[in-house]
Amino acid sequence: EGQVGSRTFRLPSGTRVKLFYPTTRDATTNSMDGSHNNMAPYCTDGKQTANGMAKLVGFQALGLTFLLSHLSSASSGCFQNAPIDNTTNANENSQLPLLIYSHGFGGNMDMASYLFRTMASKGMILAALEHTDGTASSTVLPNGDERTLNEYFMTSRQQLTRRASELLEAAEFLPKELGQNDAIEVGTIMLGGHSYGAPSAVMAANGANAESNIAGVILHDPALGMGYGMLPPNGAKGKVPTISYVSDEYHKNKVRYGDCTIHIRGCKHGNFVDAPLWAPIWIMRLMSLVIPVAGFS
Repeated sequence: EGQVGSRTFRLPSGTRVKLFYPTTRDATTNSMDGSHNNMAPYCTDGKQTANGMAKLVGFQALGLTFLLSHLSSASSGCFQNAPIDNTTNANENSQLPLLIYSHGFGGNMDMASYLFRTMASKGMILAALEHTDGTASSTVLPNGDERTLNEYFMTSRQQLTRRASELLEAAEFLPKELGQNDAIEVGTIMLGGHSYGAPSAVMAANGANAESNIAGVILHDPALGMGYGMLPPNGAKGKVPTISYVSDEYHKNKVRYGDCTIHIRGCKHGNFVDAPLWAPIWIMRLMSLVIPVAGFS
């Protein structure tokens, strides 16, 4: 696998984005003494992020927040603020595909860092959004205030609309930003999402104008029941080519969406957010209980 860099910044609206991208091997060392550059943390806000994740799985209420405290000092395995390398693809024009990703209910831009690092190492850019609609386990607003998980911050339909608008904002802003600041030309633009992030991506793709250049959608365990009547039903096809990957739980409940649905045997809902790498199996089972399969009760 190739080396991966990471950086965080904000969209014009203030929404935070964590970028994962291929970087050069030379960029990962200091040219003066050969020492390694800083590794980006797994949790952008350290203990604050880890505590938000502990609250999601019920540890805070039980006084067991410490069980996830190790995440506050864990490494993402990405080199912080390293330059983007556009020579990892065989593509003649050196374009890099861009996947803009929406986290699930109670997620954040850090929670799938290992998955995104692996994808970026293959020669693509991953932009993980941290939504401001109250469904992130924790996010920091432009004024420095923390906004923690609050399902009543907006109505369900307002949340989904906010999430979709943030994805579309990123699809418009990021190619320009990468071109101006990094001289990177973005090729294929895709939207993606896990759980509640899936209906967010579908709504954004269906509502995008022709100039958006969104070429496809990638979904992980799409919680279709959280579309609140604003999206096509289970089994439908999207406006743009769509592929869904589903865990054993979602496959058992016959979740299907898009042009192709692939069942990953042995996969749990938490596999798409690195859970097996930082949490024991019983925590993963708790995560499956936070949102019923496919968003249906």
